[in-house]
Amino acid sequence: MAVQKKDFKKASAAKERTATKEASGAENKKDAAPKDAAKAVAKKESAKVQKPSVSERAGSVSKYLRGVQNELKKVHWPTRKEVVTYTAVVLASVAVVAAVIWVLDSLLSLGVSAILS
Repeated sequence: MAVQKKDFKKASAAKERTATKEASGAENKKDAAPKDAAKAVAKKESAKVQKPSVSERAGSVSKYLRGVQNELKKVHWPTRKEVVTYTAVVLASVAVVAAVIWVLDSLLSLGVSAILS
């Protein structure tokens, strides 16, 4: 039974290698060479693509700027009161977090100094 399993595994591995070679289309290096040459030719042809003209680029820039302007119209711009409120909330939050960190740092430094002394 164990011998049959080993033979089956060897046979399936050989089938996989054969399938891989067939899928790649290259059984040896001679088959791979024409593909590499074709890739090189394709690269040379794609390198010959012309750059867009100045007027085309200017048109795309103006299109981009119009899009930016349209998006800025959709932005919710806060009022002065909202800005002051949000700023106060941020400053209060920063003060609370700083106080918590200071307290924890003090406690840890006292603990470390007690352990070392």
